[in-house]
Amino acid sequence: MGATYAECLARHVPDGELVAVAGGRRAPDLAGRYSVAAEADVESAIARDDVEAVIIASPHSAHVEQAVMAAGRGKHVYSEKPLARTVADCDAIIAACERGSVTLAVNAVTRFRDSPRAARRLIADGEVGDVRLIRGLCAVPGYLEDGGWTADPEEGGAWLDWGVHGCDALRWLAGSEPVEAHGWAGDFGPGASLLRSAAAQFVFANGVVAQLLMTFESPASAFGSQSSWQIIGSRAVIELDAYGRVELVRGDRRSLVHEQEPFDKDHDTLSPVRLKAFAAQLQDFVAAVRDGRPPAVTGEDGRKAVGMVEAVKGR
Repeated sequence: MGATYAECLARHVPDGELVAVAGGRRAPDLAGRYSVAAEADVESAIARDDVEAVIIASPHSAHVEQAVMAAGRGKHVYSEKPLARTVADCDAIIAACERGSVTLAVNAVTRFRDSPRAARRLIADGEVGDVRLIRGLCAVPGYLEDGGWTADPEEGGAWLDWGVHGCDALRWLAGSEPVEAHGWAGDFGPGASLLRSAAAQFVFANGVVAQLLMTFESPASAFGSQSSWQIIGSRAVIELDAYGRVELVRGDRRSLVHEQEPFDKDHDTLSPVRLKAFAAQLQDFVAAVRDGRPPAVTGEDGRKAVGMVEAVKGR
């Protein structure tokens, strides 16, 4: 993700500029690729006079310390998801940013992809009538098997890592707040407890009932996409591949609303097609700082996604 944001700032965010990189063994190489400063540590990078904002793309367990440090120095904060591992830690970050009078934004890239945005426009325009049911499906084989920091149970596991994406998307698509949560998160296979599978159901204040099914223990991407959604309304149904097609189904008629240009999301990580959504959210963050307004995805949004994950985790 450090490379993702560096590339966005270097080539795709007109109002942003990459100044320095710090943290992790790969930081010096990343800084060298973009001809910017490689600071010895995160504190030194944050202390730079020419740094106005910090993008946190570190392991989940580091978010609180780094965000609080940045806010204490008066630097705006853009955090990778999840905002933190627990709601309590999210509260600490939000409070620090409020004390420092700095902007806090959290990555929710699904909201900025063209296909999900096309689906949400259909909802807003009344094409489906009243939304009744939403189902999100995610199956990714091989994730968490590389032995990196994501395979450490202390970092929260797959349900935290992907679950905040799914839960934020549910809130966004439902247009309401959850009032009930039910479900299970755990592991079918052997090894560390990494919450690699989950089945969660939420009831929202406006009556929408939603379900998330997630597994990182599948032998294949069993749902046809890493992010597949069905939105059932009183008049029509939306079938959404967040990386591909959006179709509106009304009776026996099926119409193509949008189709994203394809890219190899597992290997071509710097594809402009992949980066478009990340760059759009970064541009929104930069504009929010410049204009003194809240970003499109706030710290409170990040906190609510973690809260939804917590409501299911351990049940």
